Amino acid sequence: MNRMVQSAGGGRCRGGARSAGVTLAEMLTALAAGALLMAVALPGFDSLLDRERAGSAINQMLAAVQFTRAAAVSRRTAAALCPGAGDRCGRRNSWHDGALIFLDPNGNGRRDSGEEILGRLAPLPAGHRMYWRAFRNRTALVFRPSGLTDWQSGNILYCPPDGDPTLARQVVLNVQGRARRAIDTDGDGIVEDSAGRPVTCPTT
Repeated sequence: MNRMVQSAGGGRCRGGARSAGVTLAEMLTALAAGALLMAVALPGFDSLLDRERAGSAINQMLAAVQFTRAAAVSRRTAAALCPGAGDRCGRRNSWHDGALIFLDPNGNGRRDSGEEILGRLAPLPAGHRMYWRAFRNRTALVFRPSGLTDWQSGNILYCPPDGDPTLARQVVLNVQGRARRAIDTDGDGIVEDSAGRPVTCPTT
């Protein structure tokens, strides 16, 4: 029983025990393989993150639209959703700065003094955009106590910084006030609007 392996002290090994050290060549090979795997995996990971950001942004907007409608019905008064930060509505299509949900008894689509704020949406990351397009071309989306819109059928479009249409997302809204996410029905990777056309992001 001549086998003896000395621990952590760094002494000699007897009985044919083999050193478990790694050569420099083996280490460099492992590092190169790891770098190659990272180079292959990172673009796919970035793409996944982009899709998650797009989905999160449009889901939050859809939830805000549905919440505003529910508030109008439950509170029996008009409620509005408008772009802007703070306590006032901002300029048209400044949705990237955030959004405001409030009771709007006079139905003018502007938050006047004393009108109750029900909620807010946080700003989008830099470069991301949200566009509201609807009949009557108003800045705010207003729901009546019946749950109907104020004749504002239209859509809210999310666009990534580079305008990639495969990452564009849309909420479609009908005049009855029902909102849904646009879907890709033909499998080309781009969601379609209410008319069945692939959505596109503005160039400016």
